[in-house]
Amino acid sequence: MSEEADAIDCWCPKPSPGLQSRENAFGLPTVVPRTPVNLMRECEMAYDDGLVLAALTLVVTVPDVCSRIDGTDYRTWAAEYLHLENDGKRMDDERNDLKSEADVERGFDEILSNGIFTASDLYQLRCAVVHAGSSSIDGKGSAYSPYRVIGVSAGFGADKLVAQFGHTANGMEQLENCSYDCVVSLEGLISRMAKGVARFTKECPERNREYSSKKGFDRIGVTDFRPLRNREHIC
Repeated sequence: MSEEADAIDCWCPKPSPGLQSRENAFGLPTVVPRTPVNLMRECEMAYDDGLVLAALTLVVTVPDVCSRIDGTDYRTWAAEYLHLENDGKRMDDERNDLKSEADVERGFDEILSNGIFTASDLYQLRCAVVHAGSSSIDGKGSAYSPYRVIGVSAGFGADKLVAQFGHTANGMEQLENCSYDCVVSLEGLISRMAKGVARFTKECPERNREYSSKKGFDRIGVTDFRPLRNREHIC
């Protein structure tokens, strides 16, 4: 077992400042609701503390939460609140492994006309991060993104969403293993998501809630100290 694996295996929880509140003194439950604003706040805190994997995982899942609350879908929400194009085009030609130089130029023109990074691209990045911990765009629905890889990099600043985009290939005139790739600025993505969430919740303050909180459920949040009834054993 590696030292890194040993370290995570020996983890001991420390008191979390996020679970402290004045209600604890009265024996009442402390609940940290999974609201859009709370998720973005923790995403920003994670990035500032150097927890870039945690920040990335949070930021790509925020549209899931917001769109569910709003009754839409991920790409529709991203188009409206993140100002990303959402035309739903299949990009089969752009994902073809074999291309000529002319094909590459046409592909770049198409990518540029779509806005370089679309709502579909963000959704595919979300699926790659959440389901595979990867930047490789090869799962269900990948044909709606021209990119084989969507990298994520820190250090490009908050004012830029796409840090770089281009292509890789083998050969000269007839290109093999040709793929379009792009690199997203993590700070830029977090900044744009924060602005989208702020606008989303300011338009209707009731949106800043958990999805289940208007569905008759009373156990919301990630922490809740109320006891369960008829508890027979603890695993």
